[in-house]
Amino acid sequence: MDAIGYRRLITKARFAFARSQRWRIATILLIVLCTFSNDSSGQRRRSRARPPAPKTSIDYSKFFHTTSEHRQTCDACHKGPTENWKKVRGFPDLADYPDHEACVGCHRTQFFRGARPEICTVCHTKVSPRDDERFLFRKRDAERQFSIEFPHDKHQDVIALFRRWERAETGLLQRVSLVLPPSDKQKSYNNCTICHSTMEKVPKVPVSGWVDNFVPTADTFKSSPLGHEACFNCHWKAQEPINSDCAGCHKLATKPFLVNAAPERISVKFRHQREQHIAECTTCHIQITKAASLRGLKPDVPITSCTECHNKDGLRLDVTNELEALDKNRNFACTYCHTSDKGRLDAPASHYLIAGREPVKRKDLK
Repeated sequence: MDAIGYRRLITKARFAFARSQRWRIATILLIVLCTFSNDSSGQRRRSRARPPAPKTSIDYSKFFHTTSEHRQTCDACHKGPTENWKKVRGFPDLADYPDHEACVGCHRTQFFRGARPEICTVCHTKVSPRDDERFLFRKRDAERQFSIEFPHDKHQDVIALFRRWERAETGLLQRVSLVLPPSDKQKSYNNCTICHSTMEKVPKVPVSGWVDNFVPTADTFKSSPLGHEACFNCHWKAQEPINSDCAGCHKLATKPFLVNAAPERISVKFRHQREQHIAECTTCHIQITKAASLRGLKPDVPITSCTECHNKDGLRLDVTNELEALDKNRNFACTYCHTSDKGRLDAPASHYLIAGREPVKRKDLK
């Protein structure tokens, strides 16, 4: 082989080697790419197999004070007095919901979720950046989350006293009262009526309607305070609990509860303002002065308060007459004091005792 032939052979060998190296590299790269592709596909398949993240079960349209994160001091969120107190109250008071700062710190995500964030419906009637109208504070028909601690026993001796309270910002003195001055012809007792005045209109109709279509007159009932007006006569800055001590009166309930706006009366036909019934309140409500709380408080008028007039020889025998009617017809409904839903129940033993008789159940009557 001459020199030229030798060089040609060497050149061919080099090209062959280079070609083989490129193929080797290409083969290695192809293997690596296929392996990576297979891993990625497996990862994608595994990702698709994962169940979607569960949606939160929290209803942000409702606010609960019982939530552990919400169990803080009242002034952490409620800053008093609120800006609208002059329009709504006659004194510096909490008269509106907390501002956004009280909520955004923890609920920024909920505040900026979508065009109409659910959390805004807690306070606002409309969820709109152009409408800041809020519900009445507080919502009258909403579930209550706090019960009120009002010790009647401690207030009995002082409830009749009108006290002046000082407005811290202006130094002005005001007198707050829920009771209109009585007329010259009207008997008045300056005690419980400071807070419990005669209602001016019939209460809200019960959901089931008035029993027997008997609609009581407004003067059948007494009102109860719905705000701080009656309390702040005394509990402003001196007498504890003072106006800034919310927990002094408001106790967190174990669960929310509804307050029935309609009256719950056993003897709904009794009228407080009937002339013969106007007297010192504790003449009939003899146990109220011992009540240390409003929780579980029930009507405490014993039958003897009624029968001094309504089952007395020579005067009236209303209880005796109805029990005798029941003897003749066990389906008889006692309706002199009661509506038929109560009047068809077994007469209490106390009623029979007043009439000087042994108690009898309806089922035992012929």
